[in-house]
Amino acid sequence: MVDIVKDNIVVALAGNPNCGKSTIFNALTGSTQRVGNYPGITVEKKEGLKNYKGYSISFIDLPGTYSLSAYSDEEIVARDFLLSDEPDVIIDVIDASNMERNLYLFTQIIELKIPVIIVLNMIDILFLHGESINQKEMSKLLGVSVVATVANKGTGICDILCSILDIYENKGSKKQVKAKVNYGEIIENEIYKLEVLVSKNCKLSKFSKSWLTLRLLENEPSILELVSNAYNKVEILCQLKKSKDYIKRCFHENAETVMIDKRYSFINDVVKIVIKKNGQKKFDVTEIIDNFVLNKYFGFPIFVVVMYIIFKFTFIFSNPVVNFLGKIFEWFGSIVSNIIPNGPVQSLIVDGIFGGVCGVLGFFPLILFMFFAIAFFEDSGYMPRAAFVMNKIMNRFGLHGKSFLPLMLSTNGCAVPGILATRTLDSKRDRLITMFVVSFMICGAKLPVFALIISAFFPVKYQVAIMFFMYILSIVIALSVAKLLSVTVLTEEESHFVMELPHYHIPTLKGLFFKTWERGWLYVKKCGTIIVFISILIWVLFGYPKISMNENLSKIENISLQMQYSIAGRIGKIVDPLFKPIGMDGNRAIALIAGFAAKELIISTLGTIYSIENVDSKNVQSLKNKISLDKSWSPLKGITFLIFCLIYVPCIASVIVFFKEAGSSYKWLIILILGNTIFAWLASCIVFQFGKLLKIGM
Repeated sequence: MVDIVKDNIVVALAGNPNCGKSTIFNALTGSTQRVGNYPGITVEKKEGLKNYKGYSISFIDLPGTYSLSAYSDEEIVARDFLLSDEPDVIIDVIDASNMERNLYLFTQIIELKIPVIIVLNMIDILFLHGESINQKEMSKLLGVSVVATVANKGTGICDILCSILDIYENKGSKKQVKAKVNYGEIIENEIYKLEVLVSKNCKLSKFSKSWLTLRLLENEPSILELVSNAYNKVEILCQLKKSKDYIKRCFHENAETVMIDKRYSFINDVVKIVIKKNGQKKFDVTEIIDNFVLNKYFGFPIFVVVMYIIFKFTFIFSNPVVNFLGKIFEWFGSIVSNIIPNGPVQSLIVDGIFGGVCGVLGFFPLILFMFFAIAFFEDSGYMPRAAFVMNKIMNRFGLHGKSFLPLMLSTNGCAVPGILATRTLDSKRDRLITMFVVSFMICGAKLPVFALIISAFFPVKYQVAIMFFMYILSIVIALSVAKLLSVTVLTEEESHFVMELPHYHIPTLKGLFFKTWERGWLYVKKCGTIIVFISILIWVLFGYPKISMNENLSKIENISLQMQYSIAGRIGKIVDPLFKPIGMDGNRAIALIAGFAAKELIISTLGTIYSIENVDSKNVQSLKNKISLDKSWSPLKGITFLIFCLIYVPCIASVIVFFKEAGSSYKWLIILILGNTIFAWLASCIVFQFGKLLKIGM
């Protein structure tokens, strides 16, 4: 039997950061999610679909925000969507244990005159505090549906769906919002005067009159700009000035401050009525754990242990899978080589596409396990604590405590969202310094390169320790560069550190798998698009122009000659003198140049080069084995190669985003590209020459 879809309902999910909104979104939508960006802006957009009782419900997960004032990109996106797309229902997710902070967003949402459902999430935490909420009283008082949930356990999700249908099927009835902040007679009169003038303009009348006038009184730049284009702008702006001046005379405060006070007064009244003491405060796990995690003596050692656990977990569990996948690729490569006759087609498929892409895909399990481990500590609530613990240390090096989150986002993730996450920092100085040092983190694209070289030259028992050391080295380099920038070109005083710490939760397997696969799928898509293209390009550069086979030379010598006279070989000869002091030849230099497009291409380029060099096309070996058996490599050269990878210019996508986020400044762009590359060469040169002198790892 086929269900007949009655209608499509558009539902927007709004809420403060760390209120559990995304967990509720995941529970409502399951595997139907689509992730992208809002048009013209780099803030993440999540959409999901749910078929329920004959209705198709489209859920839009808006960015977490504390208000709808249009200052940050997150606030602009949330506000513009609610105004322009006019969803049928807004779900305002509220952390039940932090009602005062969370209800402020609700006081702004109700001004839009769109039906609202309040979702009181983490209601179990409130009970632990010895309190309870009278849902019926709250619903009656505010005139909205109120649903209690424990999102990470799936409690209350069906109640949300029922409330959505109840509101949608009773449009225009008593289900509309009745709550209203009482701003007092003086402000209400001034609001009315402005509403009359706004109503005269058809371009302005499409917005809620009360919402528009309140934003005007609060000096919101985007609304003032909107009004400045109205035909009766002089009349509106003149009345606005009179109203502000009158409010200031009456309250001895500017209109914006007075209105914020009125909203919090409304919130306090609601909280006093609906929250009841339920007896003695119960055992609070969050407080107990925080006594250790945030302790000034234990906090940092615990942080180091957590980071080591992430690496240990990743390598121990991923290593067998990576080895197994490597053997599958070797077996499959041998079969393809046997099926396709010798010639350009076989070389293109086996050496170009297969050699390049499989070199990268072979480390896909490593990426997944790392993402899973990081997602666990993110969803548990530990990562914001890590930022708090690192705040004092980071301040000594000129970084803001909140800079830790962009750095963590870049670690095993991607530098692009890491750079974008610097928008949470209030100071331009803090943002710029953080954007510069984000590129030194071992991102998800660099991780396979490090794993490849370390596994090729070092025994299994030392691999975790060496990888952990490289991560520590990346942090040391980042902090050192931050300090240098803070005492030279960016010397303004840093801002204060304020961060809301969420309660600890036991992450759900469903949520962890969603987050892991979402991040991992981006990695796979790169393999299927840009990496395939670049692998073919590298194959062409090393394979052409073709030279005639010399019968007096061996097959190895002919292949070596072909690579020397190819386009890539000639480029390698040009850059070879530059890379020789740091222990690299032209081929490795080509791989690093390709890495500017995307760091994964370092592996795919090496994979293609070694596939072309492979004399016996029927004997396909893993890239790790090929490198470990290559006498032109050594452990010392491997380490200097990794140091160069760690420091030199980030990928092109990161550079473009950095340029935009740095205010399209060519000055900062040049410092990033030239500064990082010169620094990488100097650091690699010192390590290689010093190691060569002491004959370490030769």
